[in-house]
Amino acid sequence: MSNTACGSQKFCFSDPTNCSPDANNCLFMSAVPANAGYVFEMSGPTSGYVAIGFSDDQDMGNDDVYICTMNSTGSILVQRAYTTGKVAPTLRNSNTAGSIVSSYKDGVLKCSFITEDGISLQQRSNGNPTYYVFLVSGPSSADGQIQKHTKTLISQSAVDLSSFISTGAQSGKSTVVLGHGALMLIAWMTTGTIGMMMARYMKSAAKKPFLAKAAWFQVHLILMILTVILTIIAFIMVFADVRNWSGGAHPVLGCIVMILSFFQPIAAFFRPDPKHERRFIFNWGHSINALVIKTLAVAAIFLGLVLVDSSPNQWLPKVMGGFFAWEVLFYIILEINMHLKTKDIYENVNHKIPIEIVALKIFIVGNLAFLIALLVGIGQSA
Repeated sequence: MSNTACGSQKFCFSDPTNCSPDANNCLFMSAVPANAGYVFEMSGPTSGYVAIGFSDDQDMGNDDVYICTMNSTGSILVQRAYTTGKVAPTLRNSNTAGSIVSSYKDGVLKCSFITEDGISLQQRSNGNPTYYVFLVSGPSSADGQIQKHTKTLISQSAVDLSSFISTGAQSGKSTVVLGHGALMLIAWMTTGTIGMMMARYMKSAAKKPFLAKAAWFQVHLILMILTVILTIIAFIMVFADVRNWSGGAHPVLGCIVMILSFFQPIAAFFRPDPKHERRFIFNWGHSINALVIKTLAVAAIFLGLVLVDSSPNQWLPKVMGGFFAWEVLFYIILEINMHLKTKDIYENVNHKIPIEIVALKIFIVGNLAFLIALLVGIGQSA
């Protein structure tokens, strides 16, 4: 298996472009017509599976798929399947291929084989020989069953495999889905986090009136309303684009975050007077719900970043881990400061800038740095 004859004797599709299938960062496939079928080669840096699919469009569904997958014993299987949507493909019962040659070495999985018949698309009747090519890789279960792919390439145009003409590739990740991720990051890394900090730690440092209310409350209110609005927009965007239930923990957590976020401001609107004897019930309920939303949102973000990160070392979740550590550090600092003030261990006798304000400013600078890094990473996944 090599890329030396690409463009002259066989059609090739890879990322990076023109990379060697022996490289541990190269996702590669090639095709050559052979009698009634094709000679296919595919390889990729995975211990799970590599698959190629052929479609009438750039969306998954009604596609002819060939899979090179490895199970827990190290056995490599070549399978043929078809897809009915963004769910696990259904295996075909017919014989898949002959002359199968496969290997797994230095983290690179390879399969080459000869198909016994041509590409079959259920909805095609015009005999058009061009197809959009999908090239994906991802993890597999112990029995070799493929799981959700972590890297996807889709040809920018439909290609005729017998012409050997190369085509550009685009990421299989929808820009709408990536926009959903960006909005959720802004909502729950920045506006939501800062809004929560204002409510818990800034009551004494920002208590001067602003529009008839304490400044901390007004900032908290504005930021949390913005957070809910961003969450609703992101929620609508992803469901309008996917138009299906993708499965897994990420959408489940996202739906719970959406529901709890929607009811949080409604409950706050009907809160009792601060001097009401049952005000403490609202205070505890509001705080606990906020903590649950924040925890689930962070978990959903981690899972979402794993899904969109196409880099070999999955650096986006690592950056998110760095931000989470940064956030926890400032929660500890502000909690200690609030505890010391509550115990009257110290007070700001010189009327200097309150330590809470200083800490918040430093936190915001770091927060924005992490946010920008993650947004850039999401943009590069497009």
